[in-house]
Amino acid sequence: MLTRDSLAITLVLFLRWIAWVDSQYPSSGNMASDERFGHRFQNSPRNLFSKVVENEDEGADSKFNQALVSPGGLLHTISKNYFRSCSLTIFYESSTSDLALQLRLTLASWGVKMYFLEKDVLLRQNTWARSICDGFFFLITKGEALVEHASIDHFRSVPYRPDFLPPSLWNYKANYVVLLLDPQGPKPKELVELFNFRKTENLAILHRSQNTVKVWTHVLYTEVIGLEVVDTWFHGKLHRGNVFPKKFDNFHGAKVRVATFELEPFIVYAKDDSGNFVGRIGVDMQVIDGLSRAKNFTVDFFEVSDDEKWGNRYPDGSWDGLMGQVFSEASDIAVCNVFIDGPRWGLIDYSFPYNYMPACFVAPSPKPLPNWQSPTLPFAWSTWISIGIAILVGGVLLYPLATLGVKEESAVFRSLSYNYLYILSSITAKGVIKEPKHLPSRLYIGFFWIFSLIVSTAYSANLVAFLSVAQMEPPIDTLKQLVDSGLRISGNSIWKSLFEMSTDKAVLDLVPKMELDADYHTILDRVQAGEFAFIQNRQFLELNRDARYSSGGRASIRIVEECFMNYNVALTLPRNSPLTDNLAKTLMKIFESGLLQIWKEEVVNYVHRRYRKENEATTVIELSMVRPLDLSHVQGIFYILGIGYLLSVLILAFEVIVRPTKKEEKGEFLY
Repeated sequence: MLTRDSLAITLVLFLRWIAWVDSQYPSSGNMASDERFGHRFQNSPRNLFSKVVENEDEGADSKFNQALVSPGGLLHTISKNYFRSCSLTIFYESSTSDLALQLRLTLASWGVKMYFLEKDVLLRQNTWARSICDGFFFLITKGEALVEHASIDHFRSVPYRPDFLPPSLWNYKANYVVLLLDPQGPKPKELVELFNFRKTENLAILHRSQNTVKVWTHVLYTEVIGLEVVDTWFHGKLHRGNVFPKKFDNFHGAKVRVATFELEPFIVYAKDDSGNFVGRIGVDMQVIDGLSRAKNFTVDFFEVSDDEKWGNRYPDGSWDGLMGQVFSEASDIAVCNVFIDGPRWGLIDYSFPYNYMPACFVAPSPKPLPNWQSPTLPFAWSTWISIGIAILVGGVLLYPLATLGVKEESAVFRSLSYNYLYILSSITAKGVIKEPKHLPSRLYIGFFWIFSLIVSTAYSANLVAFLSVAQMEPPIDTLKQLVDSGLRISGNSIWKSLFEMSTDKAVLDLVPKMELDADYHTILDRVQAGEFAFIQNRQFLELNRDARYSSGGRASIRIVEECFMNYNVALTLPRNSPLTDNLAKTLMKIFESGLLQIWKEEVVNYVHRRYRKENEATTVIELSMVRPLDLSHVQGIFYILGIGYLLSVLILAFEVIVRPTKKEEKGEFLY
């Protein structure tokens, strides 16, 4: 008995013999010999085998269709030239089942799947499973199921859920071959305008015209989807041999819609001396210009509103801003310092990243401390507390040393108030009236004088600097300090989404503080005023700090040192856009060339010059860090003196009030 493996080997050898026999009947190369071609195919062993299996019709159309799938036929040639290492799938209708089976038999050396073309099959996710290379054949006469399925945006055909991405029911990276066999069926023009075919680069529509087959494909990114013949098959061969031409090496001037808005230094609106708009410059705009030159396309710009910027999501799942433009496919590209981020991944496509930078907060620069604090600034509060404790202990300890020794000290040292005045005089370098006479007291006072000398010298040396140089508040350098600062936090909605995903407590504490509706036109002015901290990429913040908020070498806004990791910057494109892969190589060349740094320097210099012109008429009062002393600088000293006056008056008033009572107790009366 023959085993199953033996039968399979026998069948393969038989099919190879059929292919060899077919190859011995070369076509005549003449259109007039089409009958002879059909007769050769009809009498080949391969066709005899098909008669037994398929009970094929003997008409002229049948002979022609058989020629399409025979070894050396059109579909077989396309498979051999383009799909040799691909996973192939054949879709057929009732009227094309025989043809599909014959094609599968000729492609026995490939892994081929066959599906009856119906709605349920097309809605299965495994039907569109992707591999390194995929090819799909549609052999149709009516094609209703294909037309219906290809016309639907399946990604948005399910109810919106923020935690769910619907399965992709179309393989946009595959090669598609659609054979139209019925003159009354769908036309090539109708197919190329369907939603999913518009986003599929490699499409070949085979349409019979008498005894030839024209190979049609679409021309994308034109006002109306174009259609052109890329090859013709007759006399058993393709005359150009280019069924899937490269469409994006040259756009031939076609328009590409680009959404953007102004954000220095990435997109800058250049203006003439009269303030009229003359064009766009900037790092990102140079990238778009480089792509348009390399690919020969023209750019049709669309400006999103200042309120939308990068985009915000609404409860129904829709977006506005740049995100809304590409998500709704109203624009082909969105550009303006777009970070590649997790929350939007899967909803849109990102190009190859061509730039990177960290995101940082900008906060108000430290403000000068009030001048009345100057006398206290030479020492930290911990130092002042330690000195106070030393004085407190020093006065108390001097009393027992003066009273408990073998020889008593002068009577003045047996007064606790005098002891404190004595200790204080040593701190202030004031000469004393009495000196201790005995060794314990002298030893103690000597060491205290050494302590007082060091403290008073250090204080005096630092006091000059703190009185004459403006002292600033401690700067905000960490996110924790930013949280504790009490500043309001502003930024785009994407930052709130990213912060919510963090495991850092300081970052999570920023989430409830985020305000997403702040006016971007005035936000940096409000940062300068001490109301807000604002998050944006470091290049943007550095440019504005240096060009708009610096004077006399001092900036009024400050970038918080603790930034976030570097983010990749990329173009944003609609989901499954055919441009995503086709622009990648050009973007990589731009990145590797070092042009980005040159473009950045050019636009930064331009912006600096523009702001310099705008501020030429503005009088700027520069504050010197070293200043002569006036009354405002030493006001703290007068505050200390005032406190002394006040305490003395209060004590005197207390004594005046209580003095008559004491005299009454002694029997003394004043008349």
